[in-house]
Amino acid sequence: MTDQDLEIIKQTLRDLLERTGITAEIETRVADSEATIVFNLRTADSGILIGAHGQNLGALQYLVRILTYRKLSSPAHFIIDVEDYKKTREEFLRELARQAAARVRETKETLLLKPMPPYERRVIHDELSKLDGISSESQGEDPERQVLIKPRQGGQSEDEPKENT
Repeated sequence: MTDQDLEIIKQTLRDLLERTGITAEIETRVADSEATIVFNLRTADSGILIGAHGQNLGALQYLVRILTYRKLSSPAHFIIDVEDYKKTREEFLRELARQAAARVRETKETLLLKPMPPYERRVIHDELSKLDGISSESQGEDPERQVLIKPRQGGQSEDEPKENT
C-alpha cells in the first residue's frame, strides 16, 4: 500500500467521522499476523462507533472499503478498529478456540459455538488450524452461521453437537 493510498483511506475516514459529528484520532499500524494496515480510531465516542457486537464498526469498515475501492492504486487489505476493540476481541476468540478445542479433545464430542460474524469465525478457524486432533467447519446461514469443532481422530460419542453456552 502506497503512502498516497494510506492518505486516501485516512481522509475517507475523517470525512465520514466529520459527517457524523465524531472526533477521533487515527493511528496506523501493521497487524501482527500479516501485512495488513490497521487504522485504529481513538475517540470518546467509541461505543457509538463499535455498536452492538461490533456491528457499527463492521458497517464503517464496509463503507470505507466501498468509498476507497476505485481510488486506491491497487486492491488493499486494511482493518478499521476503534480503541483496539477488534484486537482485544481477537485475543478473546483465540482463547475461546483453544478452550473449546481442549473440551472437544477431553470429551471426544463435537461442540457448536454460538453464531458469529465471518471475521470472528475466520479467527476461530485460524486458531483451531494450529491445533492437532481438531477440525472445524462453519455451518448454517448468516447471520446465524456457527463454527462446529470436532475431533479429527477417532469417533464421536454423539451425533448431535453440543451447544456452547
